[in-house]
Amino acid sequence: MRSALYFLAFASLAAAQEPPDWHQPFPPFRIAGNIYYVGSADLASYLVRTSAGHILINTGYEQDVPLIRNSLAQLGLRFRDIRIVLLGHAHDDHVAGTALLIRETGALLMVMDGDVPAIETGTTDFQPSDQHWTPVKVNRILHDGDAVELGGAKLVAHLTPGHTKGSPT
Repeated sequence: MRSALYFLAFASLAAAQEPPDWHQPFPPFRIAGNIYYVGSADLASYLVRTSAGHILINTGYEQDVPLIRNSLAQLGLRFRDIRIVLLGHAHDDHVAGTALLIRETGALLMVMDGDVPAIETGTTDFQPSDQHWTPVKVNRILHDGDAVELGGAKLVAHLTPGHTKGSPT
């Protein structure tokens, strides 16, 4: 019994520590066509460049927003041209920087219906449940099959719940 308690205590401590590469800069690069990687060494953020501005997928933490801004600058793109923000799912490593990024860019936030309550309350309702971030008002609620269009680019949201209730693909 005692060894099980030690294991649980150690596992909790390990889970609370962030991996060291989460907030380390990583050179931005073009993935294919108009799709770019603009995240850190271990937290993915993607940019879809269009003629009417950009779509950003995932914001990371607040401390990662300047990293995203710098990545766009390195690519010769303007941070303020982000028009739409999409989120991979309602966990802090994907969404905690969203309020700051929206405030700085004025972008619209579009989220799958199952994750809207978590985004707007600032805490996940799915495991792990100890995550918190600044709540953000969702501008458009997405449902399975909805299209997000900007400047000739069209992304279709497919509901793939499991990691959270509103995980999209």
